[in-house]
Amino acid sequence: MNPAHIVTVRDFSPATLAAIAAQLEASTEFEHLVYRESELDAVWSITGFFLAENSVAQDAVARLHETVHRAHDLVGEGRPREAAALLRTLL
Repeated sequence: MNPAHIVTVRDFSPATLAAIAAQLEASTEFEHLVYRESELDAVWSITGFFLAENSVAQDAVARLHETVHRAHDLVGEGRPREAAALLRTLL
């Protein structure tokens, strides 16, 4: 796992969340954490757009949206492994 690798976020699928979680677990430097925050921001934005435009699966996506926000905050606090564990609860 190369924590300098940036995960391409195109959706909020389990594969995308798992890739971000794996990167979070390997991240040790400030620069890596900035990448992880950006990835989580992308997932948060995509889920926000989904919630605004769809009435299907609102509860599940709303839970994911909130969990990603909490994971983002944990990364900002320098707690990437806790953020990864939180993301893994969604898988």
